[in-house]
Amino acid sequence: MPLAMQVRLLRAIQERRILRVGGVTPIDLDIRIVAATNKDLKHEAAVGAFREDLFFRLNVVTIHLPRLDERREDIAPLAMHFLSKYGAAFRKAVTAIDPEAMAILANYSYPGNVRELENIIERGVALADGDTLRVRDLPSDLRQLSFDSMEGEGLASLEDMERRYIAKVLERTGYNKGLASKILDIPRTTLWRKIKQYGLE
Repeated sequence: MPLAMQVRLLRAIQERRILRVGGVTPIDLDIRIVAATNKDLKHEAAVGAFREDLFFRLNVVTIHLPRLDERREDIAPLAMHFLSKYGAAFRKAVTAIDPEAMAILANYSYPGNVRELENIIERGVALADGDTLRVRDLPSDLRQLSFDSMEGEGLASLEDMERRYIAKVLERTGYNKGLASKILDIPRTTLWRKIKQYGLE
């Protein structure tokens, strides 16, 4: 926000009233302000890019929201939420995410944060030709990520990949078997059997 606009905002917050352009009668304000930023405003104020007095006016209660790659347990639930949202928006019955695709999503770094995950799922739903979002529906750089990780660790058996993926989903969901079975798109009874088979109790 330009510094001149910051001055006007500060005045409105302090005086709790505004004057419309061309108006003569001040209008009283009864408002609360919720402000969000991806910048370090304390630093911005120190270097003169943000008014210090406005910073202190806005900085009453601060909530720090970690980046998505710092709270990976949120990736799967958010992915399923966006899947439902864009399935409805595009009128497509895409209701599940393939385990391999979910593994890629769970391990991606998300430089664009939650919005990037939303864009990935929106694109995937648009391209999906069945009821499941698959690796081929992901952007090419994410598909390459999957191939690179396989090359780096050697090709594992399908059974070993399944065991590792189920273990990772259980860990990320805090062993919530209901949520894990939804993410894996398998019945809970099948999940119980797999847990016993792979010794993941």
